[in-house]
Amino acid sequence: MAKFTVKQIPTLFSASLGLAELAKLKYYCKRADKTQEKLLLSLMKDNKSCVYGKANNFGKVKSVDDYQSIVPLSTYADYEEYVWRMANGEKGLITNRLIRRFTESSGSTGRSKLVPLSGRAEWVCQCFGFSAPVGCAFKYFKGQGRLIPPQRGMNTAEIGSRKLPGGKRVSCISSIPLLNLRPFIPIFNTTPAEVMYHNEPVDMDMHYAKLRFALPDKSVSYLTTIFITTLESMFFYLENNWEMLCDDIEKGTIDSSVKMPDETRKKLLKKLKPDPKRAEELRVEFRKGFDVSPIVPRIWPNCEWMFGIGTGSLSLYAKKLRRYLGDEIAMHYLGYAATESLMAVPIEFNSFEYVILPQNAFFEFLPLDAPEGTKPLKIGELEVGKEYELILTNTSGFYRYRIEDVVKVTGYYYGSPKITFCYRLNQIANISGEKINQMALDEIVDNFANEIDELLIGYSIYADRSTSPGHYVLLIETSGEHSKDEEKHLAQVFEKALCNGNVSVAPMIASGALGHCEVKLLKKGSYDEYRQMLADGGANLNQIKPVKSIDTEKKKEFFFSRIIEE
Repeated sequence: MAKFTVKQIPTLFSASLGLAELAKLKYYCKRADKTQEKLLLSLMKDNKSCVYGKANNFGKVKSVDDYQSIVPLSTYADYEEYVWRMANGEKGLITNRLIRRFTESSGSTGRSKLVPLSGRAEWVCQCFGFSAPVGCAFKYFKGQGRLIPPQRGMNTAEIGSRKLPGGKRVSCISSIPLLNLRPFIPIFNTTPAEVMYHNEPVDMDMHYAKLRFALPDKSVSYLTTIFITTLESMFFYLENNWEMLCDDIEKGTIDSSVKMPDETRKKLLKKLKPDPKRAEELRVEFRKGFDVSPIVPRIWPNCEWMFGIGTGSLSLYAKKLRRYLGDEIAMHYLGYAATESLMAVPIEFNSFEYVILPQNAFFEFLPLDAPEGTKPLKIGELEVGKEYELILTNTSGFYRYRIEDVVKVTGYYYGSPKITFCYRLNQIANISGEKINQMALDEIVDNFANEIDELLIGYSIYADRSTSPGHYVLLIETSGEHSKDEEKHLAQVFEKALCNGNVSVAPMIASGALGHCEVKLLKKGSYDEYRQMLADGGANLNQIKPVKSIDTEKKKEFFFSRIIEE
């Protein structure tokens, strides 16, 4: 193996921290049952005197079986009042443990949820949201007989936090690693702090701002994002705006058409210098087109890996990203997390299997076909290949909490299950009992896109129950040009894919219980406009997920108003 250079010292330091966390994970997984029991009993002991602990008899819990029989299952409604009182500074309500900050959900569907985050949970997020992926990268490159390259990456994240009345700060859970690493960002990241960090919503063309500072840097060796959909959207932006970006790189300017606060523009212009040589290098590659070969290896020849969340329905975008990345750039899919907890992580590249973190939360698993009142299973009692509703007890004050996620067990890593995220229980499309879950719908739409040989920028399904019988409407934004005259043919292709993907659909259509499908073409930029609308309303950009289901009047009004009419 080659000797390391001075430039690699920060990378190797980070990798050593990541390798240490992976080693600890292995230790805990070998003792998963004992780790789980020890964690649970410590939570009961520490929190038996808090308001929630007294009300639910934590003091009587002496075993896992006691816990499952004494403490009831819960939902966010059981904690909401307590959480907002905590935000105003009260203590001892749902936990006696140190709460350093709060996290919040995306706000992309319904009311945003505020969730406390313990110091322990924050540390786990820090380790597995930043260091552990670098540790995995170190192992990956070591397997190839070489050291991990010096880390200099393009980061698509936008990081923000705000202060609550009680003095604590609130942010999204995915922001935590970079919030804590702000002083070190210039070492391993091309994106300036003025672009990445914002405590208030900012009206800025973020795709441009991040690409503007990453494209001139030929040393970029990795790409990172929160959700991989953002990275895919950024490359689509690049495909349509590379001429403007190259002109600005050549001149050391920021195009006047780019949305950006005046003060931010002034600060960023001071960091830029004309670079005609790099601009011409980029133009040469862009003029060849984006389909002749993947663009990323051509513009950043040192770029060898990327990481970002790609669980469940987001896995569809990993395939779309390959058009830009090629097959040689390795992917680390970061982790399976909710606002309430980081729950599982991949321990190798290019894998959608995630190892449950037995040291970070207590987990229970309810079989989907179990009758009412069935006792959930523990971490070592699961059947490989079966789907379960995940029930979470975190270290921040939520107990036997139903997050409404369904996971599939794919195997075991020592004593801890490996899982894939399947879908959320409240995101199933259903008109007449066909019960199409999110994962199945992604596969159906993927097959539809392959059949019409088209790259979909985004898609959303609408269950139209206003007709008799009800029917499905698929709204799509495509990368290519299509006329409204093609919608009838597209609908036939989609209906065929839907019938192949769900055996209930064809008989229902034949019997008249379900109507024929429709496909509607959306105007270019519809999904970016929706994302920006949410951001303008205060939603955290890192947490805005693709709109797969038109399940509110607000979504329906927005997307149906952008259907191509002619």
